[in-house]
Amino acid sequence: DRICLAAYSAGGAMLAPAMREKPEYIRCLVNFYGFMDVQQSGNLFAANESKETLQKFSPINYLTNDADKIAPMFIARAGRDTVPTINDSIDRFTREAISKNISLTITNHPNGVHGFDNQNDDVRSREIIQSAVAFMKLHLKSTNSEK
Repeated sequence: DRICLAAYSAGGAMLAPAMREKPEYIRCLVNFYGFMDVQQSGNLFAANESKETLQKFSPINYLTNDADKIAPMFIARAGRDTVPTINDSIDRFTREAISKNISLTITNHPNGVHGFDNQNDDVRSREIIQSAVAFMKLHLKSTNSEK
């Protein structure tokens, strides 16, 4: 009854169903350098998927209705990500999420490459990983009202 969904890279699209359906047992969402809008991903997704599928699996689309019911989110961004449009999708999502006042924690690794958590063995990578683990622990704790 207490689940955190974590997504990486192209897996960011897999957060969309939890944002659309907003089940109470999803206590938090974590996204490491993942697409938050696959509609503008160029040939990575668009070449093989319908417009409807791209809309359905773009987390940014679920900030319009009942955004206050979306589970708290943690986003880790790689400042030197070279995957086309990925940082743009994260940046647009972040702006929209803040405008909707959702619970959002965003971290940025200024020198991080795509996959920095296993590609950049540095202090900032470790800080972000530790922050993500602490975020998950905080949101997955049971509360007195659940006992």
